[in-house]
Amino acid sequence: MNDKFNTSEINEEPIPRNIRDQMCRSGLWICSFYSKVKSGIKDSPVPRKFNFYVLTHLIGGKGFYWTPKHEKPEIISPGTGIIATPGQINSYSGYKDYFYEDSIAFMGPSADALYNAGVLRDGLIQIGTARRLLPIIEKLNDVSLASQLEANSLLLNLIFELYHENRKREQAPATESRIHLLIRELKHNIGKWWTVSEMAAYCNISENQLRRIFHDTTGMSPKNYIETVKMRHGVELLCGSKSKISEVAANLGYVDQYHFIRRFKKVIGIPPARYRREFSSMT
Repeated sequence: MNDKFNTSEINEEPIPRNIRDQMCRSGLWICSFYSKVKSGIKDSPVPRKFNFYVLTHLIGGKGFYWTPKHEKPEIISPGTGIIATPGQINSYSGYKDYFYEDSIAFMGPSADALYNAGVLRDGLIQIGTARRLLPIIEKLNDVSLASQLEANSLLLNLIFELYHENRKREQAPATESRIHLLIRELKHNIGKWWTVSEMAAYCNISENQLRRIFHDTTGMSPKNYIETVKMRHGVELLCGSKSKISEVAANLGYVDQYHFIRRFKKVIGIPPARYRREFSSMT
């Protein structure tokens, strides 16, 4: 990795020679790290590739990221992370500003297994503003075997954390879209009583996820939302048609009108017959 200006710390060989064999046998080898290092500014991408894995965190300044798949470099800001895997062409550097980074380079069978499983993949990820690589770097500064092994463990944990966090971000728009489709279906199929299990299956998520996201979206539990929608539609039928109360109840999916009358009075505050007398446009 070139064009680095040491504003804090660079260590190209963090593992002491006397424990390198043991670290290799552990399955993960940390090749180097940069802590708050400043990269130069480039006008255009300079293609390169590494023979190791790199996890870089942009902690200050402004940068760009490019691979052959990009028509033009992608501008990135602090909080963004970059993963580069062995042999893949890439370029990242400062864009109209210096690029301050924390970075760890690593290799080994454990890293290869993560790559083969799709946990490590080239591209941009979100890490956030906290310097989450720093605890690993601090452990690497201790030359004892225990600290070096702990640094390995912390790195693996961080990789999994970032993988799950970013996977949730990727899935969130699709999940939210399915929730909105479900809400539209609830309003369209007003006579059906949906169970939470059916709604979760419709959205392809767990029941707990359904309850949480549904409440975040509507401010209600699924059950309360369904009944509220039914009552709103019931009000429209009572005031905008001459349907009998028994017919309104059946239209909304109630087994009998008496159950509907009880629930209507509970939710709206007055019985449906009185509501029709006082508010109907059909009288």
